[in-house]
Amino acid sequence: MSGTNGKIKFIEPERELEVIDHADVVVVGGGAGGVGAAVSAARHGAKTILIERFGMLGGTWTSGLLSAIMVNWSARGIFEDYRQRLAARGAWREIRESWEYWGGDEAPADPASYEATYDAETAKIVLDEMASEAGVQVYFFAQVAGVFKSADGRSLTGLVLQSKEGRHVISGKVFIDSSGDGDVCALAGAQFQVGRQNDSALQPMTMIFKLDNVDTARAMEYLKGDGGCRRAWQAAKARGEVTVPRENLILNPTPKLGQWQFNSTRVVGLDGTKLRDVSAATVEARRQVAEVTGFLRKHIPGFEQAILAETASHIGVRETRRVKCDYSITGDDVSNCRKHTDVIARGNWPVDIHNPSGVGTVVVPLRNGVWYEIPYRSTTVHGFDNLLVASRCVDSTHEGHAGLRASPQVCAIGEGVGAAAAQMVARNLRASREVDVSAVQGMLRAAGGLV
Repeated sequence: MSGTNGKIKFIEPERELEVIDHADVVVVGGGAGGVGAAVSAARHGAKTILIERFGMLGGTWTSGLLSAIMVNWSARGIFEDYRQRLAARGAWREIRESWEYWGGDEAPADPASYEATYDAETAKIVLDEMASEAGVQVYFFAQVAGVFKSADGRSLTGLVLQSKEGRHVISGKVFIDSSGDGDVCALAGAQFQVGRQNDSALQPMTMIFKLDNVDTARAMEYLKGDGGCRRAWQAAKARGEVTVPRENLILNPTPKLGQWQFNSTRVVGLDGTKLRDVSAATVEARRQVAEVTGFLRKHIPGFEQAILAETASHIGVRETRRVKCDYSITGDDVSNCRKHTDVIARGNWPVDIHNPSGVGTVVVPLRNGVWYEIPYRSTTVHGFDNLLVASRCVDSTHEGHAGLRASPQVCAIGEGVGAAAAQMVARNLRASREVDVSAVQGMLRAAGGLV
């Protein structure tokens, strides 16, 4: 133990770590991007490991309790497989009129894009099935705590995992960071940006929650005249009854009778990668859940007897690190629907910025039937040969990130990166920049993807 500048430090003793497994492709983070990447790599013949810190796949879809997806026609392939499996189990509910209920100022221009809710418990089972059928080896309850690199520092050779068994290593040929926060890239020393360019402010965090025992018919009738409860919410704010820094509520009925999902808490000014921040945000978000629930029971028809059924096991994080790759996607790229020869995924969700400072949401609608493209270059990590990113942490600006971060698109990005990683293995390529992207595009089209 030593101390400098008033800080006490411990020196961790050197020790040997056992390699518990090896794979062609190692994916970290089992959210939408990680599922897309791992299932894609495995379906294309690569021995694949997927490491997830919780006990379920899906990330925000499941442990984050999202329960609502902004469905984009541009996302097909693995996402469409996932959607169809949920629908076949009666666990998928399309809500074409949801923007009206949100009280949005601008409805999505594309009629092929819509809101849907799903059952998160069924989603866990579906995602397990998809990974198992593809042959993915999943390790739950494991957190990456360090990396091993080659002598020249350009390649990863292994990841240090922390689990109930202690510390151990998983080695591999190609590594994909789908952690959302770019955790592996940060541990490896990759460059990244955080937040807005001018002040590093981040989009707010949100804890999703569900209410049971709602009279859905009465609630939907009310919301036709007060979308997003905006009028009632603003009146309650004026009386000092509510303090959540939102202008309205985002709420939708789920496939379960009498149950509604809420994306309606907002915690600003904190960083989801900082231990103290995310801990404080979680406590504040649960306080807001209680406040919103009380407001609904008191003021909104249909919610008088509502019961708090569930809060997410972790707070939802919209934005943290964005990893430096070979191309940065900008807000203009999204709004102007820029195309790329090395496209691996399409997107048609617009720039959608929840105010980092509090009240307000900026949405820049896209025209009907248009899309932008995610280039492979935005996933090849600068300074590394076998490290790729496949989640919301791809290289982008604050504004560009605000469009591409929607989960169906993230899943499509993961699918593209997984196919590229599988090609690296099959062709024994040394570096990610040697990938034949046109061949990857063919792989994605053959699997039902749009590129």
